[in-house]
Amino acid sequence: MSTSETQARTTEGLTPSAKFVHYVLVNDGDHTQSELAEATGLSPRTIRDAVGALVERDIATEEVCLRDARRRVYSADV
Repeated sequence: MSTSETQARTTEGLTPSAKFVHYVLVNDGDHTQSELAEATGLSPRTIRDAVGALVERDIATEEVCLRDARRRVYSADV
């Protein structure tokens, strides 16, 4: 596996906030963006950027929330 492929599946090179969001997802399980903002104390904009980076690298997944289809639930791919 090349260096770029390895980095694509890890948190290496991500912002500290994205690493923190990943840590929360790994340890606390699935969360919506608002739940992540509450759990981390980070701003909603920072959460959006962080989960976008995690999903782009395939280390988190985004699914439709069953309670409210307007929301998305994020989980870590471990």
